[in-house]
Amino acid sequence: MSDNDRGELLPPSRHGTTWRESEYRVLADDLRAGVDLARTAHTLGRTESAVRAALRNFVAPEDRVSTAERERWVRGRLVAEPEWDWWAVVVDRHRRSRSGLWFTRHEHCARIGWRRRTPMPALAQELGTSELTVAELLRSLGLADSIEEAADRLGATPGLALAKRVSAHRDNAAGARWILVIDGAAGTSRPRNAPVRRQISLHETRAGAEAERDRVLAWHSRLGAGEPDTPVWWTIAERGLGASVGHTRCGTVDTIVPGGAIHAEGLTVGDVIRVQVPDGGYLQDRITAITHTGPGAPVVVDLAPVANSRVRRVVEFAPGEVVDVVRRREGRAG
Repeated sequence: MSDNDRGELLPPSRHGTTWRESEYRVLADDLRAGVDLARTAHTLGRTESAVRAALRNFVAPEDRVSTAERERWVRGRLVAEPEWDWWAVVVDRHRRSRSGLWFTRHEHCARIGWRRRTPMPALAQELGTSELTVAELLRSLGLADSIEEAADRLGATPGLALAKRVSAHRDNAAGARWILVIDGAAGTSRPRNAPVRRQISLHETRAGAEAERDRVLAWHSRLGAGEPDTPVWWTIAERGLGASVGHTRCGTVDTIVPGGAIHAEGLTVGDVIRVQVPDGGYLQDRITAITHTGPGAPVVVDLAPVANSRVRRVVEFAPGEVVDVVRRREGRAG
């Protein structure tokens, strides 16, 4: 079971990052083509409200256009005046508001610096900004998953904002725990006076929380709906000591699917799995036995005998490893 299969609700990948020239050009093309703003927001990895807010930068100060009419006005002008230099208007509006804006040349410079492993101080100087801002740009470009990864690859000057941010995040992460909450899953208990079934567990790592989530949802799929007409909600939240906010991932499971990708801990005897073999092909067979000694231990599965002989195939999966399940065991679990 992958996160994507469960309708995961995550902040957009570029949420809160500085707008780039390439994003504005995608927005302009979509506006001209009549594409819905929600679809454009998904393409850009931003919220729809952020895309609507960006429309104000297409309107020059002398053009008095109300917020309600802004989208229609921009779309109409882009279509009616192909020669309209809307990009000059966008640049001027950012200059007036003193808000950040990355040009295409900045993106090229960042990509080259990432590929060549240019030291962060030198790359920041080349882009004319701070190391922390460069790390955020690298993240928004999809080159790094986080500013910590950017700092690990290119370095960070001790005492400056990027190094302090990374150090603080790692200090918090060292003492943080991952909380898993699942509501409405079959096979879980219902607390007294609670409206739905609920399971709450505490884990030292995100992988551990995801493995337990997959195990519970795998049982849910086999037992059937726990609460009729009610989707199953899951939430995985990272919280440090005394912290009320942190990284949170959540999603719903409102359908039971016959297969998918799940963590090895969620496998059950009778599942049909598909694994890659050394020669580049794939092996697909049914699980006849599972050995798992406890949390953090590998999961060893026995597959059906080879050609009706006594020779059995054995596959070992690392803790938290994702396995492709072609078909799950049919019938109710005992």
